Amino acid sequence: MKNISVFSRGLCLTIVVVCLLCPVLVGAAGMVEIESPDTIGVGKPLLVNVTSWYPLDDVVVAWNGREVRPAITQNGGKYHALVYLGIGLRGGLGVYPIDVTASFWGHTYRFSKDVSVVESAWGKETLSVPPKMVKPPKKALERIAQERELIMTAINTVSPERYWRLPFSRPAKGKMLSRFGLYRIFNGDTASRHTGLDFRAWEGTPLYSMAAGRVVLKGSFYYAGNCIYVDHGNGFVSMYAHMSKVLVKEGDMLASGQKIGLSGATGRVNGAHLHLATFVQGQVVDPEPLFDINADTMPQIGWIDGLHADR
Repeated sequence: MKNISVFSRGLCLTIVVVCLLCPVLVGAAGMVEIESPDTIGVGKPLLVNVTSWYPLDDVVVAWNGREVRPAITQNGGKYHALVYLGIGLRGGLGVYPIDVTASFWGHTYRFSKDVSVVESAWGKETLSVPPKMVKPPKKALERIAQERELIMTAINTVSPERYWRLPFSRPAKGKMLSRFGLYRIFNGDTASRHTGLDFRAWEGTPLYSMAAGRVVLKGSFYYAGNCIYVDHGNGFVSMYAHMSKVLVKEGDMLASGQKIGLSGATGRVNGAHLHLATFVQGQVVDPEPLFDINADTMPQIGWIDGLHADR
């Protein structure tokens, strides 16, 4: 009986050791799942969910030369690291890997998933604006250059905490007008691409933050007029332009749907409206798909962020 007892204790100890070493013994296979679309268009955002039944630690997601450490949450017994990536309007076509590095119990593993980037269809629109807004006078060039430096710093903000949650709030109640990516013909010349999404908003219409976040830049800019940039965390930034009045200041922490200002016609415009722009890891991407995410397209993501299939 004594020998059996010793054998039992030894067997139990062996089982405990095997269980503790299990992640190391089985390797990386099956430890992490990278949930995302397999194909996206140029200029489009890419929602990625890194999930595991094991306790995720220090997750790093690399995409198109940039890295982000997404915040890790736990729901339903699983660990999640949710992040927005994307390809800007000047991005190239081809296959891009989503490279993920994650640690479990002090051991580091690497995972990868390929995403195909394909061409997107773009339209065009013709606008009439004051000539100085197409070809700025020399005295305005220095101002524009200085503003560009401030803007580049704002859109490249990558804070460690994720403030945004699904679904996003509409920033204005008006109809969506000029879509992202349009070739814009100003006064007869193709001058630029539309790097945002316009909402109909008559002068003085209340405007709202599309998600929780911190105001990282506020100003009156040559092209954007009165506008703000909001850091929503983990490399996601939104910008609201042409306002007649801004009701928040730099450093303010905003709630999703919080009133941020009133619509106007400041900057390069031909009428009052809201111009919304969104950036992921410094790349400008189409805001419109952000309002289409639902529990049917990615049920796990929808579940952890409070969406329902009947939304």
